[in-house]
Amino acid sequence: MFIRKKKNRSGTISVIVVDKSRGKFREVKKFGVASTDEEADALVKDAQLWLRRYGGMQYLDFDGTDNLLADVQSV
Repeated sequence: MFIRKKKNRSGTISVIVVDKSRGKFREVKKFGVASTDEEADALVKDAQLWLRRYGGMQYLDFDGTDNLLADVQSV
């Protein structure tokens, strides 16, 4: 599964999570339509969070940034 930003005829940007299996694309979840790039980026962040929770993929933190953020927040 991956996130797709699709430009519409009207000039808006749709953000959706797509799965490709057996050679066909299937929409898994729609996150909304944005009229600006900033709004689209916010929808992409929401989609990334959803994909981490429900996508069936495991998130690996190679940099250790999550641990650093947890240490900072606990202080």
